[in-house]
Amino acid sequence: MTSPDARPPTVPRASEPTFLFLCWDGPDAAALRTRDLDGHLAHVEANWRRYVVAGPMRNPGEDALCGSMFIVLAPDLEAAWALMRGDPYIANGQYERIEVRDFTQSIGLAVGGKIWDSADSIRHRAAGGPPQARP
Repeated sequence: MTSPDARPPTVPRASEPTFLFLCWDGPDAAALRTRDLDGHLAHVEANWRRYVVAGPMRNPGEDALCGSMFIVLAPDLEAAWALMRGDPYIANGQYERIEVRDFTQSIGLAVGGKIWDSADSIRHRAAGGPPQARP
């Protein structure tokens, strides 16, 4: 096992865009979640290679579910939505609100390390700008 303070290796950035879906349960979500569970599980299992990670969410310290989170690999937002609309949880209206964000896999176990060489190599992104050409 490695030391907890071991520096992460630098790895290539994901080749396909990634989208974060935060799905917040509506008032009848528990009944809909139970009713559509088999279809939902069949959908995510059939498409498991399109998810970086996905799972239910809870408020801290609570047992009840409050929604779901999906990090989806897709060539574009339209393709990500097409995948998500195939999930019975979304198709049948379980979620009251869905927030979608373009997401960069930057560091962690799923990434296998970190995607930057140095702070200078990503400083323009931290400021909200596009990649800058190197001199």
